[in-house]
Amino acid sequence: MVRTLVVEHDPLSTSERVGAHLEKRGARLESFVVVEDIGDPSVGNIFPDDVYDLVVLMGSPWSVYEDRVQGWVQPELAFIQRRVEAGRPLLGICFGAQAISASLGGSVRHSSRPEYGWTEIAPSTDHIAAGPWFQFHHDEFTLPPQAIELARNESGVQAFRIGRALATQFHPEMTGDLLASWCEIEDGATELVDAGHDPALLIEESRAREIESQPALEAMLDWFLDEVAGNGVSARAGTPQDSTQMDG
Repeated sequence: MVRTLVVEHDPLSTSERVGAHLEKRGARLESFVVVEDIGDPSVGNIFPDDVYDLVVLMGSPWSVYEDRVQGWVQPELAFIQRRVEAGRPLLGICFGAQAISASLGGSVRHSSRPEYGWTEIAPSTDHIAAGPWFQFHHDEFTLPPQAIELARNESGVQAFRIGRALATQFHPEMTGDLLASWCEIEDGATELVDAGHDPALLIEESRAREIESQPALEAMLDWFLDEVAGNGVSARAGTPQDSTQMDG
């Protein structure tokens, strides 16, 4: 059993399909919500001791460079740096990817090409599909030193690997229901409308895309567990074939 900490930066940034596939592979998920009140991101919970086989960093409605979140962002960046330097498995998604970059010497800034909706990327590895993957971000980040770029598009870096850590700018966890919950928050729906999207239509599209994109999600996560995390994590998680047998 792989003891896995899922860092949810707010109550709506949940692991959804990513968490479900990790559980299928044998992970035991433990959720840690950083900011419990989305209306006051200045107040964050204290990060737990790092006793986990795997840590998953989810997205966030905020940016790592905002002054109002530094009280909990700085401890998180230190947490990430210690984990990566110790060679321990880590998966970062959107804000999580940006936090990995920032903690290891990269930079994060507001993007001139924000992305929303289902978009294509250009991978440099067969383990990450071209998409479409779901995007919901207005920031961009640079590749930290020693990192290997795995995918990009016109908006910048989309995925990278450093040691036993994998970071993706896109949201592989996305479902129609998850997007609907984001749109219930005023800023979420407004951000989509301002970007030229109809939230209702994008939610409907996401319900279909979550099914179509499932094989790509599973392939990427299996590769992450087996080769990037590796060194015993995938053994405890079991092979995809083992998971199928247990589920049956």
